[in-house]
Amino acid sequence: MKKQLLLVVSMMILAFTSTAQYYQINASGGNPKGLNKDNEFPPGGGLASDWVTLITGTTSTTSSWSADQAMPFNFSLDGTPVSTYRVSSSGVINFSATAPASPAYGTVELSASSVPNSSLCVLGLGTTTTTDYVVKKVFGNAPNRQLWIQFNSCTEPNLINGWVYFSIVLEETTNNIYFVDQRTQCLNGQTACTNKTKLSVGVKIDGSTSYSVEGSPNFACTSLNDPTPADNSYIMFLPGVQPANDINLISLDVPKYGEKNSDITIKGKLSNYGSTNLTSFKINYSVNNGDVKTMNIIGVDITKNGGTFDFTHNFPFTPTSAGLANLRVWVTDPNGTTDPIPSNNELSSTITILDKLVPRRTLHEVFTSSTCPPCKPGNEQLTAVLNERVGKWAVLKYQYYFPGTGDPYFTQEALNRGTYYGGVNSVPALFVDGGWNDNPNGYEEAIFDQFQSMPSLVQMTTSLNVTGNKADVTVNVTPVAEMPTGNYKLRVALVERETSKNVKTNGETEFHFVMKKMLPNETGSSFTFPAKDVAKTTNLSYSFPGTFRLPASATKSASVAPTGTNYNGIDIATENTVEEFYDLAVVAFIQNDDTKEILQSSWTVQDWAIGMKENVKNASDFNVYPNPATNDLVIEWNGSKDAKFRMLDLNGKEVMSEMSINSSINIENLNTGIYVIEMVEAGKTITKKVSIIR
Repeated sequence: MKKQLLLVVSMMILAFTSTAQYYQINASGGNPKGLNKDNEFPPGGGLASDWVTLITGTTSTTSSWSADQAMPFNFSLDGTPVSTYRVSSSGVINFSATAPASPAYGTVELSASSVPNSSLCVLGLGTTTTTDYVVKKVFGNAPNRQLWIQFNSCTEPNLINGWVYFSIVLEETTNNIYFVDQRTQCLNGQTACTNKTKLSVGVKIDGSTSYSVEGSPNFACTSLNDPTPADNSYIMFLPGVQPANDINLISLDVPKYGEKNSDITIKGKLSNYGSTNLTSFKINYSVNNGDVKTMNIIGVDITKNGGTFDFTHNFPFTPTSAGLANLRVWVTDPNGTTDPIPSNNELSSTITILDKLVPRRTLHEVFTSSTCPPCKPGNEQLTAVLNERVGKWAVLKYQYYFPGTGDPYFTQEALNRGTYYGGVNSVPALFVDGGWNDNPNGYEEAIFDQFQSMPSLVQMTTSLNVTGNKADVTVNVTPVAEMPTGNYKLRVALVERETSKNVKTNGETEFHFVMKKMLPNETGSSFTFPAKDVAKTTNLSYSFPGTFRLPASATKSASVAPTGTNYNGIDIATENTVEEFYDLAVVAFIQNDDTKEILQSSWTVQDWAIGMKENVKNASDFNVYPNPATNDLVIEWNGSKDAKFRMLDLNGKEVMSEMSINSSINIENLNTGIYVIEMVEAGKTITKKVSIIR
């Protein structure tokens, strides 16, 4: 579950064998300085392509070094410049001129002779399976870059077949070292991993000088299995002697996009790294090297040795034209003095100013199955979140081939879509705008809002018309800014809003937004954006072949992948699994295949299709379409003319009475929200919910 954590910093007491050249501060609630915003997945499982693999694990019981790597910037360890490094499969970064013996797997005191001099250590983990990795990536811009060396999905014996993600970070200019506790997971039925790890974490300078993090060699990770940085914690090694007054600007909270002539609030977080309490200071910012806006802070009491302070600048930034706004924020004058370490006082951010902001319709892709017990509560949790955010989302569900012999509505297109995301090895799995990948049982409105609140650079609309078994789709895309280059794809899916014939063993009796066919297939179509504010229209058609067939399962044998003769699903070239053609909808989205990011999505139900009246489920029921509706809707009813229809809001207040049937009803005067259509006939009442969106 994703958590919103405040950054809490406390000084740690360190024992070592000679005069200290580093002091330590412990922090939680994200990554150091917020430069690394990447999710924490292994290569092949969602990690961006610009991470470089240094080591791929093996089953060998003997550790080994990576090839020597060049430092991407100037860096000093304990005052000595280093230019190259190597990484061991046992959790050590070494800066020696020549490679020493690689430390064995397992934990030891860092003062032990088996630990090489000039080393940074996370001993106790290891790349001892073929899905363990060590990877690297540089974040930020000179002269404030960070080199991240991540022990990725690594084995740790106390996690019982689980994994640990732990990074060592080297920082340009400051020469700071960060040990980042990112992600842990236990298997074999364990529900919590907190405090189960045993690691030796710290710095080994030479035979007489080593600095161990408190708890080593039994350091216990506190991170959970959240794949985002939200629950991360880290230990900072800062060179030198701790000054009395030292402000560190930790992070900025500013939007990625802003709107011309609208106020943008400048927010952030800072920390007192000094040895005395902080009572006054100044927060300054400028945009594109323009006028400096200064806010004087007095009368506060920020605790020494790591107390934090959230600020909101009292002068908002109001852009007057579209373009890039290069924001620079810095803090000065701690307790009326000069800050002796100015290198950690400043952060920058770029805000793209647009003529107008386009709301994002967040796409939720769910891998699920009617044979998966956790999928039922996962789908229910997702529905509960989406019901509170009507009009802001699209949903696409891929019925999958496990557990057991899987969902009857599984297709090879669903499998290929899972492979696109690096392979789906457990269900339910929820991807949000191509990013957040976790069990939807932990999905919350706060997570939804984080994605949906990010404006889009793209306006997108869709329409669908179904005649018989033929679907005609129109997708309109209009960029509101000049689009950056990228490997963009337009993907379109025909989904059935509700199915019931694929019921199996998990207790679900209805399934929603079930993917039936992707157009032309799951690969999508290459997409080139037109110029700003110019619309581009794409028309697609598809005729579902053959007749409906309900397979018994996805696979014949649960122990074999659903390919070749073991595939038991439909042949989409000759048959289909559409239960009701009138219930089809279309979901379309633009995705960057290099980053997996989804820029915008759209979905709609079909326009009124000729000859579809026979598809009403039964004579005692009625149908409402489109749902969601925008300006008009139709109540389809083939029963008694004595039936009365009216619309209520969720408080039971009547908002429309004596509604007509089988003809268009104008609803433009109703607000966005969920309403109830009530039908009364011969003393019997039937209700249906309808969503109205703008």
